[in-house]
Amino acid sequence: MDWTGRIWGYTGAAGLVQAFAMGYFLWDLMASVVHFNILGWSSLIHALCALLVVGIGFAILGSNPTNVWDAQRPFANYYGQNFVLYELSTPFLNIHWFFDKLNMTGSKAQLYNGIVLLLTFFSCRLVWGIYQSAKLYQDIWRAFHTPNISVPEFRGPGGPEWDVFRFSRGSEELTLPIWLAWGYLVTNTILTFLNIYWFKQMISSVLNRFSKNEEVTRADKNE
Repeated sequence: MDWTGRIWGYTGAAGLVQAFAMGYFLWDLMASVVHFNILGWSSLIHALCALLVVGIGFAILGSNPTNVWDAQRPFANYYGQNFVLYELSTPFLNIHWFFDKLNMTGSKAQLYNGIVLLLTFFSCRLVWGIYQSAKLYQDIWRAFHTPNISVPEFRGPGGPEWDVFRFSRGSEELTLPIWLAWGYLVTNTILTFLNIYWFKQMISSVLNRFSKNEEVTRADKNE
């Protein structure tokens, strides 16, 4: 798949994944607002930016829409599902929280979970995420500097290319509005910096938990 497919293409399976992600981030935004005093600004900003990223990928309006449904265009649906892989680290973060509530702070189980949490967070959100973000920036740059892209014409349904571009066939040309390009880039960049900030916080949190546990163990031995 070339950059036109990654920017303007759409499949039902990818749309389904992105729809589930949009519902999740909508719930996350509501939780961040209700529990703002606990979760803070970083969680609220993350939920808002993530919701915008997955939501804006579903449809935009063409320049001269005659029918609102015919004028809808998918955008960067390919990258939307790739960024969902960020959340592979979330179950381990929840388990880490439950260990604290179960008075298992500093236990070996929490240590092993913390190691897996840091590895998945680093690999999914930083390595994979930054790599996909770089590819996204390149494709948006190409789309923005290629103002008129002709929609591929296919004889009929059935082929993989027809399926990918079938929701982009309502207009003769595809253009990338500047507000859409900047909006997607800014929100995605904010999410990347948040991931870097959270990774540092997670390392400090894990180290503090187990350093305190070692101090308590040494004190017990001295007694």
